[in-house]
Amino acid sequence: MKKEINASVHDIVDFVFSQGDIVPIMTQKNNMRDGTLIHIDIQKQYECEKEFYVKYCGDINNYLVTLQGRIDLLEKKDEAYHLIEIKSIHTFEDLTETSFPAHFAQVKFYGFMLINQLNLDKLKDLTISVMYVNKYTYEKKFFTKVYTYKNLETFFNETMNKYIEFISVIDNWHELKINQLSQLEFPFSTYRIGQRELIENVFDVIETNNSLFVCAPTGIGKSLGTIYPALKTIRSKENKIFYLTSKSMVKDVARGALELMRQNSKLKLKSLSITAKDKICINDRVKCNPNDCIYAKGFYNRINDAVLDIFENVDDMYVDNILVYAKKHQVCPFEYQLALSLYSDLIICDYNYVFDVKVYLRRFFDSDTSNLILLIDEAHNMYDRVCNMFTTNINFKTIHIILDNVEKDKEIIKLCQVIINKLKQYQNHLVSANKNATKFSDIDEVLLNDIALVNSKLEKYFDKIRENEKEIPEDLLDSYFSLSAFLKIADYFCDDFMIWVSNKYDELNYQITCLNPRELIRMRTSIVKSSIFFSATLHPLNYYLSLLGGDNNTKQLILNPPFAQDNLNLFINSHISTKYNNRENTKYQIAYEIHKFIANGGKYIIYFSSYQYLDLVYKAFLKIIEFDVEIIKQERSMKENEQSEFINKFDESSKNIVGFAVLGGIFAEGIDLKGEKLNGIAVIGVGLPMFDDFRNELKNYFEIEYKKGYQFAYMYPGFNKVLQAVGRVIRSEDDKGSALLIDERYLTYEYLKLFPTHWSHYNRI
Repeated sequence: MKKEINASVHDIVDFVFSQGDIVPIMTQKNNMRDGTLIHIDIQKQYECEKEFYVKYCGDINNYLVTLQGRIDLLEKKDEAYHLIEIKSIHTFEDLTETSFPAHFAQVKFYGFMLINQLNLDKLKDLTISVMYVNKYTYEKKFFTKVYTYKNLETFFNETMNKYIEFISVIDNWHELKINQLSQLEFPFSTYRIGQRELIENVFDVIETNNSLFVCAPTGIGKSLGTIYPALKTIRSKENKIFYLTSKSMVKDVARGALELMRQNSKLKLKSLSITAKDKICINDRVKCNPNDCIYAKGFYNRINDAVLDIFENVDDMYVDNILVYAKKHQVCPFEYQLALSLYSDLIICDYNYVFDVKVYLRRFFDSDTSNLILLIDEAHNMYDRVCNMFTTNINFKTIHIILDNVEKDKEIIKLCQVIINKLKQYQNHLVSANKNATKFSDIDEVLLNDIALVNSKLEKYFDKIRENEKEIPEDLLDSYFSLSAFLKIADYFCDDFMIWVSNKYDELNYQITCLNPRELIRMRTSIVKSSIFFSATLHPLNYYLSLLGGDNNTKQLILNPPFAQDNLNLFINSHISTKYNNRENTKYQIAYEIHKFIANGGKYIIYFSSYQYLDLVYKAFLKIIEFDVEIIKQERSMKENEQSEFINKFDESSKNIVGFAVLGGIFAEGIDLKGEKLNGIAVIGVGLPMFDDFRNELKNYFEIEYKKGYQFAYMYPGFNKVLQAVGRVIRSEDDKGSALLIDERYLTYEYLKLFPTHWSHYNRI
């Protein structure tokens, strides 16, 4: 069976004649906007065929090739044809017909395709032009050449052969991969308890193009249990798997599962782990433009060789390997990753590359998504993450930065002053009402229009700066992007949003706030082949189904822990109040309970709902401690090396350690301390978020929407943090440890209903 190539002419020539620098996204956006406007204006000036559609189907080097495109201008006079391609440009300086090889290549392809499509006389010459239009003056410059059909045919075949030379390497790999995946075996001789059920459900859901929500406790092997069946459903090179998470440690677990299958099951797969720009950048500082970064300058001249090199030599494309090849080929490692994503089978990345409308991978999600599979790990974090993606604000500071940087542009200054006056009206409203914040149900369309006008004027202002070969100030660019994000998010405003206006330290924030991301998540999951949401604490499941885009057709799976129930000693003390007003009075009671809990020695982490509460009990604990134990605590801001130092204290040694940490923080989720590295944890309180005006508005929304305002806004998010903390104790089938929960509410009916089944053996203190 012959392989196929279905592409636009643009795709082919841009690849083969790839050249140029990485330019800021705003520049790309402006160029596209200006190019479109110039095309329309120039085409109006000509009495001829415009946007003439051409298509070619043929057999080249054992490939069935289908190409298509549109000729900007097609003139015909006395059976003679003249093809004109329009390109906008900043300056004619140093411009020659060879400056941009892809431009002439594109129109030469069109010429070859036109002759074949219209069955033109192949003995007649064809006239071809590239018309460059100065985007500022609209001055035109033509480069015109006359070609024979033989010239065009030779060029077409040579160019296609270069493209096929590259693409055949990719396709040959895919053939090998798909053959191997059809025979892929599980890397172990046995399954963990619950793992086979997970695998079967994931496989069935993907095969039926459905979605699945899975609550699978730690120890089942969720990464392997979702990746393995997903791989078994891959049957074409168009199938891709996205493994999504928000934590680097979880990304490593996913990579580990793949490596296990490469070692034990002879897995053939190209996997890519995407690292954030600021963590992978190898320039002196993160400045993504050709003037400040040698890896951005000429990036597209070198990227094809860089992609082919790593593709032929590396299967696990992660940060270390990517950096080696990025330095070898002198390409920006971040953009290198994005180029590699097109040729990867499984992409491990943060949620935002799929769900954030500001940074999502357009190369996948703006085209056919029916072959994409989403494996969404740590899905209990999705609500907060997606809400944050769709929450944005505008304030005095953003506008003042623009005013400070636009020099004497009267139009921008006047518009900015209008926005400031509008924000001051909101500020005065709060002051007169003696409030720090208030909610509005509708977006301010007048303010929105003013912001759009400022951004439009800024784009033209930036054009002038570049025309004078000056650099745009970074803080001005940041303000521009803030306004752009505000406008973009405003497009999604609906009943699942509110406007939250707050005034603090004389800074007025007008914030578009996402309250419920269900439709925003569904916007992605409804167009892919299948989505699997999984977590050890996706509990209660109906809560997450409501907020993460599930519906009545969504499959659900709740799995029991793979370890014996008695491996976890669970103690509950419901005699001590941890409510805010009682904390000062009960701090020593709690300190003594912690002292008793850790008295047998070992390594423990004690979790609190806030840093303030942590500090209060920590000071009391220091005064009563009576045996040799190292006491450490989480600080409000810790560098990566300090975080590592904290975790590394929990080792296999016999020393006694007690760490004080915050629920929902970096030491309460994602850490994997097996065996004697962690003997127990204690949770002080039920993890409720802070009671404030904002959270109460969220409660009101959930009460109207689900009749469970308090549960959705306070109880469920808090209890999930407790589940995560307790989940640090038992990390494998053989692991044993203890957990202590202190709060008078734990043994009330509302909380007992939330206890997972494997907590039924709890002991009262």
